[in-house]
Amino acid sequence: IIQGLLAKDIAYEVGGYVYYDIKRFPGYGKLSGNQLENMLAGVREGVDTNKHNPEDFPLWKPAEPGREMAWDSPWGQGFPGWHIECSAMSIKYLGEHFDLHTGGVDNIFPHHEDEIAQSEGFSGQQFVNYWIHAQHLLADGQKMAKSTGNAYTCAEIEARGFDPMALRYFYTTALYRSRLNFTFRALQAAQTSLDRLRALAYRLVTESDNERVFSEEPPKENSWRDAFLTEVEHDLN
Repeated sequence: IIQGLLAKDIAYEVGGYVYYDIKRFPGYGKLSGNQLENMLAGVREGVDTNKHNPEDFPLWKPAEPGREMAWDSPWGQGFPGWHIECSAMSIKYLGEHFDLHTGGVDNIFPHHEDEIAQSEGFSGQQFVNYWIHAQHLLADGQKMAKSTGNAYTCAEIEARGFDPMALRYFYTTALYRSRLNFTFRALQAAQTSLDRLRALAYRLVTESDNERVFSEEPPKENSWRDAFLTEVEHDLN
């Protein structure tokens, strides 16, 4: 991919680095809404003078002495930039164009914006049809993180007596684009709701008279599946 971008004059090499020239991609900013001219105008200090533009991002970096994760390349020993790794894996396993790309809201810019630029610059076609970005999961009102001591593993959840399916049920109580605040009180409520649904399903299976389940006539084949897909395809409702 890097060699392809260099061949198209979308990238350039300097001092063992290979940078992506964002001015060579007219669509830069279309995902995040950031306008290129505003980004460039806002840069004042600490600019790498080797770059054509302050916001150009590295596709390849030279390795410092002693670095273990380094590979030989036409530009010397080094390693790929953060963004190009994802484009390379996506194109290898999913192709140059695919339907759905997910991630957190904090990945929109610069990571996913740069993914689009390098992937579409390389292939010449649209990279992804739909971008799905999830909001952060909070814990007791704060962003969940090991450093703050409010991150929990599934094993810890189970050790407190909760069914892992209750955690999955809890996640469905908010749309993916909304923040969700995890508390053990909320998880207990999810466990209670899940138990009620299971009890209802059990009664329907074991106690219902098959002739009376449908008041008039049975539903059409696949009607329940079609109804489910209609809701899910409405922005993962």
